[in-house]
Amino acid sequence: MQVALLPAVEEDKSDIWNMFVPAMKPHIEKIWGWEENWQTNEFNSRFFELNTSFIVLNENKLGYVQYSLNDADTYLNMVIMSPNYQGQSLGNNVLSKIQGLQEGKPLRLRCFHVNERALKFYKENGFSVIESEENCVLLERHT
Repeated sequence: MQVALLPAVEEDKSDIWNMFVPAMKPHIEKIWGWEENWQTNEFNSRFFELNTSFIVLNENKLGYVQYSLNDADTYLNMVIMSPNYQGQSLGNNVLSKIQGLQEGKPLRLRCFHVNERALKFYKENGFSVIESEENCVLLERHT
């Protein structure tokens, strides 16, 4: 099954926020505590600063991604997949689609240490830890 990326527009912000909060709030609360105003402002500033797209399969919105295409790499800032679609081999499909946007460049991302399930997923899909930080690790996958 091949997923597609559908660029998000201003009217999609609330749908994406509603995907972001349940996926990320538990991890953020463990690390820093959840400050609603700060999270809202940060979310709003990144919505258009980054490439924000829905992950779509057969016209169903499975989640969303935010990424940036840089000279040295493709950086995946956020990938949120609805729990209903996790464990169906769609996540690696999404990662490959993002990495394919810049052939020959590594795909990098950060993952919270406390998000053990995601960290395991990334390692199982070819990512290596290249740096460990206080609250997260920097991971990289080459094509």
